[in-house]
Amino acid sequence: MCGIAGVYGKDHSKDSRRNEIQNMIASLRHRGPDGYGYYISPEISLGHSRLSIVDLSTGDQPLMTDNCVISFNGEIYNYIELRKELQHRGVHFSTTSDTEVLLKAYEFYGEKCFERLNGQFAVLIWDKKKKELVIARDRYGIRPLYILEHKDKIYFSSELKAFDHIKGYSREFDPERLFEHCLLWNTYSDHTVYRGIKSLPGGRFAKFKDGIKVLEQKYYELGGNYLCHQRSYTDVEEEFNYLLQDAVQLRLRSDVPVGAYLSGGIDSSVITHLVHSKTRKRFKTFSIAFDDKEFDESSFQNDMVRQINSDHFSLNINHKHIDEYFPEAIYHTERPVFRTASVPLFLLSEKVREHDIKVVLTGEGADEILWGYDSFKEVKMLEFWSKFPESNIRPQLIKKLYPHLNHYSDERQYGMMKMFYEGFLGGVDNRLASLNIRIHNNKIIKNYFNKDHHLSYNESSFIQSILPDLPKNYDSWNQLQQNQYMEMKTLLSGYLLSSQGDRMSLAHGVEGRYPFLDHRLVDCLFSVNEKFKMNGFSQKYLLSQSFKKQIPPSIVNRPKRPYMSPDLRSFIVDGKPTENTAYFLSEDLIKEYGLFNFKFVQRFLNKFKNGIPSNIGYRDNMIITFILSTQIANYWIKHPRQYALSQDDLKVEIIDY
Repeated sequence: MCGIAGVYGKDHSKDSRRNEIQNMIASLRHRGPDGYGYYISPEISLGHSRLSIVDLSTGDQPLMTDNCVISFNGEIYNYIELRKELQHRGVHFSTTSDTEVLLKAYEFYGEKCFERLNGQFAVLIWDKKKKELVIARDRYGIRPLYILEHKDKIYFSSELKAFDHIKGYSREFDPERLFEHCLLWNTYSDHTVYRGIKSLPGGRFAKFKDGIKVLEQKYYELGGNYLCHQRSYTDVEEEFNYLLQDAVQLRLRSDVPVGAYLSGGIDSSVITHLVHSKTRKRFKTFSIAFDDKEFDESSFQNDMVRQINSDHFSLNINHKHIDEYFPEAIYHTERPVFRTASVPLFLLSEKVREHDIKVVLTGEGADEILWGYDSFKEVKMLEFWSKFPESNIRPQLIKKLYPHLNHYSDERQYGMMKMFYEGFLGGVDNRLASLNIRIHNNKIIKNYFNKDHHLSYNESSFIQSILPDLPKNYDSWNQLQQNQYMEMKTLLSGYLLSSQGDRMSLAHGVEGRYPFLDHRLVDCLFSVNEKFKMNGFSQKYLLSQSFKKQIPPSIVNRPKRPYMSPDLRSFIVDGKPTENTAYFLSEDLIKEYGLFNFKFVQRFLNKFKNGIPSNIGYRDNMIITFILSTQIANYWIKHPRQYALSQDDLKVEIIDY
């Protein structure tokens, strides 16, 4: 895994080209600490910071052939099969890297090559003969790729901070997109929270010629292989098991040792079980434990460790860790977050690297493709309520929504909760699925913004804005499939895979791999009988049934709970904001950055001057985490870190003038 950067636009000064691309790459060295390189020509410069995992000796980048140059971030898991296929067609190779396979596949198949890839990637390919730049991103947006048009050039980068080193450019928030991010936990389509910066959506490629973008096209769409045919449970389970095992096997391809994250839930437990079954040597697993027992899952982690006999490391996290390292985590997320869950993962990846591990397999993606989120239960419950408004089992359904939250099982709360959920019955089929509830819960943030921004949310306008991006057959899907689409396009791609995936692991040069996001597995499960994924309110049914004999019962039978870490209690102690919180939420800094209303922020903090109540809810935790992380992200924009590259680490220097 690596960091990539590019500058497209004519510049006849070699020194200017070199300085510009080196400054961008320097800010990405944490992603690829094993060396860097660059290609410069009058039309374009490409840069690369390498994390060496496959072909350690000859896999440096940028890589050039007679026709093309490539800078590539990611892994192509089926590169061995693709290489054999191309060799059979007469293509010759000079390295054993997946980078060369990708480049030669592009030269042979053109843009059609992206459909053949099983991997996670962001790529820049310069066609020297055609004078064309082609960029592409993996199907689900696992690896990032940002685009900025500034003056007469177009800039590309794996991370936003690289743009802070462009002469004459200053990154700044777009309040409307920031509010959209707040409502959805991500900006929609190709938008970002920053003015003028876009992101290439997953599953797309784009082409640039003569200094402008001439084409952007989908090569993959979630649900695009949707086939409405019935398959038996036995057939689906057999295919599911084969594809998941093969996805793990492919993601074990590496020239360096591979480890795994173990959270204590069924997703990561299944992955570690499969790694154990396919790895002859004892491998390393890594977990997070919490002093706060409300969040600690170490007993379940230990059950799995005992079963597979892994070489296990557990990192213990307390409230002080969250407060102390939150600014550092936000430096890497580069955008606001809504939970502090990124901090423990940031600290864990540091320990992983200290254990000489560069690659970890994790369980991300299972909740999306097997309907493990509580949002799927909410959609199903509302669908049932709309069909059977007089049913007397409504209280039982509410109790089962959030088994990890005590107040949801309290019958005294039923009347209030019933009124809350009934408020969404009118929009149960309005294309947004469960996003309606998330948007409703997060709209309160608008009260804390500076009124000068005149922010508002109009549901019908937002729905109209997303229509062009929806698949043509979207309206033919059931509501749970629509919810899966929305979750993967918002929460997964722009938030979880960023703030808890790519950014936190690569902050310390560690690559995360996600077997559940193998596109063959995603496509296989999209159209199966919904009861195979959620049987009643039993979520991820297919997964638990398939592995109930291989995974400890304590894990298989435990209620689903999201990965969380302490929020508000990390930032307010004994009624007072911590030193970090007080600084970033100070009147001077809030007024300087101009995004929030200080009086409302202060009023929020004053709510807790006598201590934090035991029943603190989602909204209060979300409010302080979002506002604080926004302030910190703004701080890093205004105080960019300066880095210098060592000539000793330069692996590739191609001057093509």
